[in-house]
Amino acid sequence: MKKCVNGKYIDMTAEETAAMEAEAAKFEAYERTRPLTESEVSRMIISAQINSLAVDDNTALRMREFYPEWAEGQAYTAGYKVQYGGKLWRCVQAHTSQDGWEPENAPSLWTEICESHAGTLTDPIPYSGNMALEAGKYYSQSGEVYLCTRDTVNPVYSALADLVGLYVEKGA
Repeated sequence: MKKCVNGKYIDMTAEETAAMEAEAAKFEAYERTRPLTESEVSRMIISAQINSLAVDDNTALRMREFYPEWAEGQAYTAGYKVQYGGKLWRCVQAHTSQDGWEPENAPSLWTEICESHAGTLTDPIPYSGNMALEAGKYYSQSGEVYLCTRDTVNPVYSALADLVGLYVEKGA
């Protein structure tokens, strides 16, 4: 191993390396056995229970930091919310997570929870793909506004410009 002395890296002796490893092991042992703070326990309880609350998306966004982080190898049920990449996500299909199925990489499994919009001409819903469209609501994408003319029922992945005449028309 090397250590930095006066801006230069030099080799450590076997004794220095052993002392550093012993100190790290001592710290890890302490971390596994130290009493948890009230704040840490509260956060664990909230994180374990938060998905049992029935809250709207805007309220969920306001408490985003309390939702558990997405984890590989975890069984998720539809509707379960997690944090990932600084965003809040809702599971849309029950599954056990695995590498490559992170919320931003698996649109068939996860949908990002965004601030609610009225879906009016003055407050259109930002469209990012992977969402179902509702007839009578306005959506925006790439600076354009579109009016949905019929429900898609299932999420659609195409750009709104490609859905003109099928599901949407250009807004005013």
